[in-house]
Amino acid sequence: PSLVCGTTTEGAVDARLLRRFLDTVTTEGAIGISASYREDSRLSAIAFSSLSAALVVHVTLSSDLPRRSSRGERARITQARNLLREQILCNADYGKYAFRMDRIAIALYLDMGLRIEHAVDMLSASRSDRQSLQALIDAMGGGLTLHRSNVKALFFGNEFGTVSDSDLVQQAWAACQVSTLSDMATRFRELRRIRTNVISEEHMAALAKIYRDGERSDFLKPQSVKNDVMPGITAAMDNLTLTCGRYSTRIRSSTQQFLQIETRNGVRVSGRAIRVEGRQAQISLSGSLRGDEIKSVTTVGKADLTSAEACRASVILAVLKGETTLLSQPFFKVIWLPEHPPSWPAIDFTKPRIPICCPNLDVNTSQERAIEKILSASDEDRVALIQGPPGTGKTTVITAAVTS
Repeated sequence: PSLVCGTTTEGAVDARLLRRFLDTVTTEGAIGISASYREDSRLSAIAFSSLSAALVVHVTLSSDLPRRSSRGERARITQARNLLREQILCNADYGKYAFRMDRIAIALYLDMGLRIEHAVDMLSASRSDRQSLQALIDAMGGGLTLHRSNVKALFFGNEFGTVSDSDLVQQAWAACQVSTLSDMATRFRELRRIRTNVISEEHMAALAKIYRDGERSDFLKPQSVKNDVMPGITAAMDNLTLTCGRYSTRIRSSTQQFLQIETRNGVRVSGRAIRVEGRQAQISLSGSLRGDEIKSVTTVGKADLTSAEACRASVILAVLKGETTLLSQPFFKVIWLPEHPPSWPAIDFTKPRIPICCPNLDVNTSQERAIEKILSASDEDRVALIQGPPGTGKTTVITAAVTS
């Protein structure tokens, strides 16, 4: 459908502009929201959409303003943000819908100093990996009436570049449209709303920092890795087994990555790891390598979240939705609030003390103390920070703890 679209900067947002947009919102009060981000994960633009109109607001960060910018310019931006908060973000008359509302809520707080309420994280309606295409398909009602290629192009086409205003509007409109579908509306009503306006400043600041640091760490993950596979491997079938010479560049099982395999005769075939055990991986190929010797194997795409990263994302989302609090997370308390002793869940150890077992490693007294802390069942040792300059044996300590 055709949309009436408006694009503006923060300083140009006024009550009349917002009222003109809000007059297009239907009686259900659903507003779709999407956002684009800069390379450093800070907010670049935010789009609001009804079924018939959309408004894109380009965000002005403090670093964007010249040092001698006028007080009037800063006052206009402050006034615009207050209007956005009062008329849309914290207005309970409107339901806000976004596929990644957790990220938007954090960015609004960190980059614009704004809170949000009555906000629905639409990906919570899916049980699939939140980073996957399938999660988006689920949140849109399933794949029967959707073109997967179009959804992928819209939401993943510019994943690592600037998202155009046109794509931003389409993402926000899609969120609004899906929220009005009867089946999905029922599912969304069952979800807890994100309400950052009821989270204390202290906890919101910590939550936002943890989230943003995770984003920036994820951004640093390589988009491609050359896998150091053992030489002399040939394959004539549609699958093969590869062994990597280095553990750090081993092939991993991933839903987001694929392999680009090239032979010495220039044949290129893509593939996916279907089974991984240590450095060895079984690969399903999309075509034939014609029996040629493999020249190179490259993993393309970002790795899936680690279990720790997935746990962090899950806890942050649960806190944003009010399903839990940061104070109920013992790891948060012991790191951020050491003056408040955490309450750890009980662990049933069959052995009161795990002996150190690292027959092929030589450890010194300091390393031995660190290993004992890692293996300890004592509550005071639940979190252990292993610190030391390069070459002091941190990896040795971790290896010894794992082998023990």
